[in-house]
Amino acid sequence: MSTILRSAAPDKAAARRYLNGPVSDFLLLGGGSLLALLALRWAMGDAAWARAWSAGTTLALAHVINNPHFMHSYQLFYREFGAKLTSYPPDLRLRYWLCGVVAPVALVAVMAWAVAARQPRALGLMTNLMFFLVGWHYVKQGYGMAVVDAAFKQAWFTDAEKRALLRNAYAVWLLSWLLLNRMLGGVASSYWGVEYAFIAIPAPLAWLACVVAIGCGLDLAWRLLRKQRRGDAIAWNGLLAYAASGYVWLLIRDPVLVLWVPLFHSLQYLAVVWRYERNRIHAIHPHEMLPELRMAGFYAIGLGLGYLGFWWLPRYLNRHVPYDHALFGTGLFLFLFWIFINVHHYFLDTVMWRKGNPDVQKYLFAHAR
Repeated sequence: MSTILRSAAPDKAAARRYLNGPVSDFLLLGGGSLLALLALRWAMGDAAWARAWSAGTTLALAHVINNPHFMHSYQLFYREFGAKLTSYPPDLRLRYWLCGVVAPVALVAVMAWAVAARQPRALGLMTNLMFFLVGWHYVKQGYGMAVVDAAFKQAWFTDAEKRALLRNAYAVWLLSWLLLNRMLGGVASSYWGVEYAFIAIPAPLAWLACVVAIGCGLDLAWRLLRKQRRGDAIAWNGLLAYAASGYVWLLIRDPVLVLWVPLFHSLQYLAVVWRYERNRIHAIHPHEMLPELRMAGFYAIGLGLGYLGFWWLPRYLNRHVPYDHALFGTGLFLFLFWIFINVHHYFLDTVMWRKGNPDVQKYLFAHAR
């Protein structure tokens, strides 16, 4: 931390080496989450009122941080969607078509079938699918933070180091999902009234995943140690974001602290999205007197869409569309909307933040140039 603070000189050359700044990058990309989780664990202790306050606070903050982060992905993905389907490279056009058209139609079709066929277990499996994909999404975003921060610092990873980063990320992700299913396989719980459908994981498989994750972690640590001993530059903020995304956010098991994890993931995401959008506004409207107004509008749209998609519309449908409450609970449309937005969000991000995406190349690093 002292190294980061010492590098906070307000010169333009230094500012180009960060998404937003040395301290803000440290706090938003992962370091702030570690400090906050430690403080929360110490402050809450085992007091029931403190843990209830913590859970309520995360729900309130979700309206202004988590939900807009989901909607920003829609704002970016579907902006000038027709042009993307016609002018982008062929492989990227296909990805936009599959994730922007085919995937949402398929998700809606499966959900509609499960409700019409009176199959609550199928919906429960979609909850497990969400948990499966959220881990993949977290570690891939952590990997992206490491690579982006390295690009800003010109502290490039070799191809072998990138492969090691990905291997370790996937190993931690699979371990976290297997442990979740093994720990909660016999626990009756629901998501907006629809019961989870966990998969029975045998102990040998969980132990094997643990051994693989430890092996991949040691391999990565050895490569990074060699990198440091060679005197190569290392982008520490990005690696901290990578470690927080995998080891902390996915493996933490306190049920109250877990509720804070999506908030920290969203802040990490917003640090990138808001930098991207600011650069885009400056590039398209270079003589804009108050570009902050456009940024405020961008956020306000995300805020409004978040309230509409997560709360108003599903609650309206719950009140006015009849269905079997005894079979699907009282919050079916809340369940359907929350699952859809979460799962589809992961598909959108796999396309938008790819290395070969012209928008990312054009705008994300514009202030560094």
